[in-house]
Amino acid sequence: MCDGEEEKEGMETMRDKIYSPLSVENAVDARDAVAKILYSLIFHWLTERINAQVYPRQHSLSISILDIYGFEDLAFNSFEQLCINYANEYLQFFFNRIVFREELEEYSREQIPWQDITFNDNQPCIDLIAAKPHGILRILDDQSGFPQATDHTFLQKCHYHHGHNPLYMKPKMPLPEFTIKHFAGRVTYQVYKFLDKNYDQVRQEVLDLFIQSRNKMVSNLFLAHAASLGQQRGGHMRKSSSVTRKYQPPTVSSKFQQSLLELVEKMQRSNPFFVRCIKPNNMKRPAVFEDELVSSQLRHSGVLETIRIRREGYPVRMPFYIFLFRYKSLVGLKQAPAANEENCIIMLSKLCPLRPGAFYIGVTKLFLKEDIYQLLECKRERSRELAALTLQRYARMFFVRKRFVAFRKKIIGFQAQCRGYLLRKRYVKMRESLVRFRSYVRMYVNRKQYIKMKFEAKRKAEEERRKREMELTKREVVNVTHLVIPAELGALLQTASVRRELHADCLALLQAPHIQEDAQLTLPLDINNYPFYRYVQVHFREPKFGMLMAPLELPLTKVEDDLRKEPLELFNMVLRFMGDPHLNGAQENLFGNYIIQRGLTSAGLRDEILAQVVNQVWRNTNSENAERGWLLLLACVCSFAPSPKMEKHLLKFVSDHAPAGCQVLLQHRLIQANQKMQQSSGSFPEAARTYPLSLLEWTANRKKANIVLQVHCFDGGSFLCPVHSWTSGEDVAGHILRHRGVSDWWRGSSVLMKEHSQWVELAGHDYVLDLIADLELPVDFPKQKSYFIISTDNPARVRANASLTLLGSGFDSDEDLPSSFPLSSSRPACSLPDSDGYYSHESDTFSDGQTQRGMDRYLDSLFDPVLSDDGI
Repeated sequence: MCDGEEEKEGMETMRDKIYSPLSVENAVDARDAVAKILYSLIFHWLTERINAQVYPRQHSLSISILDIYGFEDLAFNSFEQLCINYANEYLQFFFNRIVFREELEEYSREQIPWQDITFNDNQPCIDLIAAKPHGILRILDDQSGFPQATDHTFLQKCHYHHGHNPLYMKPKMPLPEFTIKHFAGRVTYQVYKFLDKNYDQVRQEVLDLFIQSRNKMVSNLFLAHAASLGQQRGGHMRKSSSVTRKYQPPTVSSKFQQSLLELVEKMQRSNPFFVRCIKPNNMKRPAVFEDELVSSQLRHSGVLETIRIRREGYPVRMPFYIFLFRYKSLVGLKQAPAANEENCIIMLSKLCPLRPGAFYIGVTKLFLKEDIYQLLECKRERSRELAALTLQRYARMFFVRKRFVAFRKKIIGFQAQCRGYLLRKRYVKMRESLVRFRSYVRMYVNRKQYIKMKFEAKRKAEEERRKREMELTKREVVNVTHLVIPAELGALLQTASVRRELHADCLALLQAPHIQEDAQLTLPLDINNYPFYRYVQVHFREPKFGMLMAPLELPLTKVEDDLRKEPLELFNMVLRFMGDPHLNGAQENLFGNYIIQRGLTSAGLRDEILAQVVNQVWRNTNSENAERGWLLLLACVCSFAPSPKMEKHLLKFVSDHAPAGCQVLLQHRLIQANQKMQQSSGSFPEAARTYPLSLLEWTANRKKANIVLQVHCFDGGSFLCPVHSWTSGEDVAGHILRHRGVSDWWRGSSVLMKEHSQWVELAGHDYVLDLIADLELPVDFPKQKSYFIISTDNPARVRANASLTLLGSGFDSDEDLPSSFPLSSSRPACSLPDSDGYYSHESDTFSDGQTQRGMDRYLDSLFDPVLSDDGI
């Protein structure tokens, strides 16, 4: 029992967890330390693997390339920048030693007396940073060993030991920073986190955790790292066996200094060459050279200092043989003389004036100053240029002379051929002169006749043009072609001038019987009490009524304030519609529909539009212009009804002043619109179509004729049914059903239109001719979105503005038709007498409808628009 309790207590002890509370900053530092050591171990492992593959197995010659970071002076310089700039200082010191050593060896080998050359020695700066015992990095290592040390204590130590050093500067204000004068310039370092970055140690618990990692590579890396740490501790214990001292792990600065010393030692054992890379600009763009950036790089890298040292000596050094061979042509020698110092002095004295110190004769080389060398090179380039010009001159002379001889020979032969050709041509020309003269005479006679015929044709064409212009100007009271219309309307008119109107080939004139509709249209009994001048006095802004020749400045009627600008634009369109002689039939229909669409869109403009048209037809002496006005007025009352305050006044006006052909049409449309308004429900009853007029209505209004549609029933029957602009779907269906004997439940019925492979349904209260108008209006016409329900099998054929489309078989099914349907019957249809107003006819296709399946086999279309020639 006791053993079990002890084992249980031991297991609980192993499961205990130790929590070390850390601040957010300490936690971030611990995280960064883990990332750094992991990156360092992986990088060391990678370089070891690469070196093991590429390093020569035997001791042979090799070339090593070292890419070092440059001097850094950032806005915030910390511990990293101090290490980088210290490395640059040390490498610059090494570079200066190499340069001076090479210079000294060269001068000693050529037995040239050496003169002391001053240069900027950066050894004091290196001592300031890393010298024992009070270098800045040494102080930083000492401070890293004290638990109570801070960045501030480190900075105070630096100020204390180096405050009087000319290369070290304290800040004027009590700021945590210090400044060092490097060889490339002054750099200010901020001491924030210097101690933390220098210590940068990972706790042993974290190392043990990585040693136990499941990733074998990570585990092996940290095992090797732990072994190296153990060796370092063992070596430290052996060295300090006599004195008991706690082991202090190496800091970042000490490791950095050790790595730098090993690098310099390896470079000293080799033969180094220095390559300075200069960046022309910071944007990484071609052909951009920033002078300030390049000069700072040259200064920071020590290139300018090196150039200054070389210039103080003899920068140009040429062996005797090369000097004599290079400049022998300048003294007229074909072969170079013997390579000795006497010949070099003789040739140099002939080429340029000599002065003391401008050159020096070594053992094997001639040492020159830069100005002497540039003078010799200039003379050599001039001599080479003259030689090249001479060679080119003789070569050109040879080729030109050769071409001249050949060309002279060809010219002589060509002259002989030309003389013979000219004599023969002269003979042929003299022989053809008579023939040409005879042809000129005949051409003159024929041309005179042609000009006479052309002038006659031009005169006739001019007469025809004048006649056409006179016909066109009959309707133009004033010039209205300059009036501005909307850009949208202009684009539509331009399209209509080249576009073929839809259903233009589906209209026909028929001698249909006169149809007596059920509704009797009569004028109101009190119509004489509503002359139009009373409407002008009450509702016009000014009691003026009569045809206007110029655009309006204010609306005629009292419209709302937000609609004041639109009547002015509409009046310009009315003037253009009535007086523009260049409108053809399709453009005239589209122009009128655009004006009507403005009224359909805004109910407040309807009375204004009607008042403007009535104003322009009143006492209009131009019959052509007035005819267009009455046509526009008829189109407007076919699309929307006037308001109750204008209705009887307008009816009285058209009854008294409308032309004989339009009077009955205008009266009937106004009364029919009034009936629709009375049938509509709501607080504000109104009668208005959804779309403007179709081509069928425009044609019927021009010809003062009735409109008849051919309606097909599902049982094969076909009827010519009279319709007008205010006929709804329920009205047409009711006429057909009552004609066929259905007199009780015909209300609520409607009609459908088949267009290619799709069926378009019409609600009973909607107008039949809106179906056709919706189909005919252009796609870019500013009309209302279609609300008709479309059923089709081919979605690609559905019109673009359809709001609801039923995809599938729809009405085109292969099943039997129902026995009872509002517009179909299983009984064969029979012809009806003409007195009923319908003409029923059956074809062989529809007579055997019971034996066929599918609506596509019964119908070709629902509506075939036709015209009746009778008056209303």
